[in-house]
Amino acid sequence: MAIPKTICLIIGVVSTLFSIALAIPGTASFYYNLSHATTTCYGNTTQGTLLAASDRLGLDFNCGTLLKVTCTGPVPQPCTGKSVVVKMVSDCPGCGVTMDLSKEAFSIIATPVTVENIIKIDYVK
Repeated sequence: MAIPKTICLIIGVVSTLFSIALAIPGTASFYYNLSHATTTCYGNTTQGTLLAASDRLGLDFNCGTLLKVTCTGPVPQPCTGKSVVVKMVSDCPGCGVTMDLSKEAFSIIATPVTVENIIKIDYVK
């Protein structure tokens, strides 16, 4: 038995709205060498390139937490309209934003064009 297209559409819209409702607002910037830096959580062991660091490590985030991050502003520039899943790998005391993303992760969701390269984000754990 096939599911009518209308029901599939309704399920898709409800899922999207539910995901948006759970998103937590914040800010992000990028750290040029995060993918190659010694991290608080993993030392010198490489963890890939889609990474994040935060001064909230141990409070809001744990080592290895996966976060779906989406740029929300300023719009229309520099947001790309895409989202990225990053892995929390380190702390960044005094970084002044919710999270520092690796340059590779940042460039998926935003073009680094602002003076300080600080963007508004929504993230979901």
